[in-house]
Amino acid sequence: MIVRKNISIDQCYVDKLKPFLEKNNGNLSAAIRDTIETASLTLDGRTGENGENSSGKVSQNAEYRNGLIEEEEFLLVHHTLLEWLINNTSGLLIDESTVYEIINPYKIKRISDVVSYMNSLNEKMSWKIKVDVEYSQGPEPETASLTLSNGNSCFREIMAHSLALYLAKQMKLDVQGLFCKSNVTKVYFKRFEFLDFQKVPNGLEEHFGSMESTFREIQKKPEFWKNLIKTYRQHNYQRLSVQRNTFEAFVSGDLPSMAELRRNFELITGKPPAAFTLAEHIIIFKEIYLTDSIGSDIEICTEKGREYVKLIHDYSDRKVCDSLTKYYSNVFKSINYSFKVTTNPNMILFEFGKSPVSDDDFLE
Repeated sequence: MIVRKNISIDQCYVDKLKPFLEKNNGNLSAAIRDTIETASLTLDGRTGENGENSSGKVSQNAEYRNGLIEEEEFLLVHHTLLEWLINNTSGLLIDESTVYEIINPYKIKRISDVVSYMNSLNEKMSWKIKVDVEYSQGPEPETASLTLSNGNSCFREIMAHSLALYLAKQMKLDVQGLFCKSNVTKVYFKRFEFLDFQKVPNGLEEHFGSMESTFREIQKKPEFWKNLIKTYRQHNYQRLSVQRNTFEAFVSGDLPSMAELRRNFELITGKPPAAFTLAEHIIIFKEIYLTDSIGSDIEICTEKGREYVKLIHDYSDRKVCDSLTKYYSNVFKSINYSFKVTTNPNMILFEFGKSPVSDDDFLE
């Protein structure tokens, strides 16, 4: 029989229900039922769903945590401070050795064992996070997915990061996708072959270490980067950032050669122009154009058969506009795609065709 009652409770008690509200997706009635059940188990010393004495288990977990603190292996940290630390180091990779302090690679070698261990650790640490895994059969799974549910979203992020690094280094499973919601974090993995064990797999770096290389560069030359950022801010980012040989060519009244443009492209992408589709070239060009800051804005379309690039600039001198048109025409011709170029005040439009151009048509 369902009994309906209207109750009034202070906000402080609602705050204490937060873990149960998160577990039940904000359903207050369900949260209160879980709270009553938990209190009943604790007071009566009855067993939970897994047949273990809940009250005794709570005490055991508390003793476990206290023991780690006394041994100075763990520290008590306010959750707000820990959230701040996690949020402000997002994009930086955890050191491999740090992860191995948590998950011993000599003892834990299977995915199922990793998940069981992390769930046990979560319970002992009271992080209230549940880890589930699905993976293809076989001694070396080709694919896998981790689902981390409930608990604090910041704690889930750091746990997903740690598990992803462990699976990448120990089981050759790189991150293929990462999806985060208010109460769930999902990570998808796919097998890959390590070419260099000292390097971080691309997927792991993309999804969990996007700021890693930037941070390392700042550490190498902190004064340079501080001064550069200060200068850009003072000039409201109205500064150019072009390669030295491109600058030299413009100053001399010439344009970079086709060979030079191709070399520059390979230095930036690590691959020759032929390795990319037209749509990929357009996306790469957009990133370079906005970074160089030669123009003020860009509009692109990568839909097959309708590809175009529209460059927006604020130059009024005719010679400057002509030089820009020739320069960017050479850039696009260096990737062997034909196009039609149209110029208007403060705008250069490149509309691409389907047949490649020959070197004889290049603008010099």
